[in-house]
Amino acid sequence: MLLNELISQKLESIRKAKHIKVYTLCKEAAISYETYRSIRKNRNKDIFLRTLLILLRTLDVTPVEFFSDPMFQNEELDIDFK
Repeated sequence: MLLNELISQKLESIRKAKHIKVYTLCKEAAISYETYRSIRKNRNKDIFLRTLLILLRTLDVTPVEFFSDPMFQNEELDIDFK
């Protein structure tokens, strides 16, 4: 599985667990709906670190909490360099 797919899945999991609507998250994070949609739909191979950190802060999750999920420790995790 690709890293950006895991990030997308984890962000969506947290958003849904906190009962935050997509538009609300985008508004509070001050990012465009299209930006978040491209992350959600895995259309964006490159998720900017700044955008990810803004989303995590808005979701009240630290980067350590986010990446400590065992899903990120899969040895078959792939990064799309294309």
